[in-house]
Amino acid sequence: MDSMRYNIDLNEANYVQPVRGFVERKMQGNNTELVDFVPESHIRIWYNVQMEGYPSHHHSAVEIIICMQSDYVVIVNNEHYTLHPGDILIIPPHAIHKLICTAPGIRFIFLVNLDPYTSFQDYKTMQPIFLKAHLISPDTSRHYELLYNNFAKMIEIYFKNDVFWETDIFSLFFKNISICAKEYFGSKNTSGASISTDVQKEHYDKFSKLLIYIDEHYADDLNLEDTAAIIGFSKFHFSRLFKQYTNTTFYDYLCKKRITRAQEMLAENIPVTSVAYETGFNTPSAFCRCFKKHTGYSPSEFRSKSEQAKIEADFH
Repeated sequence: MDSMRYNIDLNEANYVQPVRGFVERKMQGNNTELVDFVPESHIRIWYNVQMEGYPSHHHSAVEIIICMQSDYVVIVNNEHYTLHPGDILIIPPHAIHKLICTAPGIRFIFLVNLDPYTSFQDYKTMQPIFLKAHLISPDTSRHYELLYNNFAKMIEIYFKNDVFWETDIFSLFFKNISICAKEYFGSKNTSGASISTDVQKEHYDKFSKLLIYIDEHYADDLNLEDTAAIIGFSKFHFSRLFKQYTNTTFYDYLCKKRITRAQEMLAENIPVTSVAYETGFNTPSAFCRCFKKHTGYSPSEFRSKSEQAKIEADFH
């Protein structure tokens, strides 16, 4: 199968940035990285050979790491991922992550601003896939080669810097996200039983409607029974299917959704108490407990951990 993979040339001379090269990596106040996209675009791709690694940080962009040479360790929300050559890791926006390099190596790092995509209905439906980092490897995806090849084409397009390069890259990016989503939802079945395609589609449609509802009402006082009624399920059947489709419980998913929004608000320097109430928590203390459970940091630590930090690094 490896022979079918797109061959990526690793000669550094072929990966000069289409606009200004890397100057410095900036982080402000709450360990939020200020992503240096290509000017007037939503994308940056780095050819990375840096040995130093990066301390814990987060940013509003989705980050994609493709390990090309030597293993690379990534810690995302306290979960460890050891990437081997060929592995791909998708890190969701505002997930706290740390990059550890233990040996000389090569990897490509994509930073993509999802703002153009967040208005899509599909974006809300596929959020369960990206509650945590998403690892793509020959062992985790039956579409691995197609995904890998599409990312390789994105690299080629980016550094070629031809007309409509951003449109071409986003078309491949959306294709890969769609493949991941279809693979994820297609793998969901009820207790290993055989169910028809029509029933699978019905379940998907109902949960798509539900996830959109949660996305729009996460700050409301949602409960299991009333939410189950929205899609016509008993709370027991709903609980089982929700866990099956999202790999988590309803209340845990709701909490993670609220925490994701809270991270965005904290990055905007909104007071912690205001963030707590505006994201649906009844008390600031409940918010702080839930936030620390899911991120490993208190809201205040998240905001101030790397205050005034400015880290310089060379991607060349």
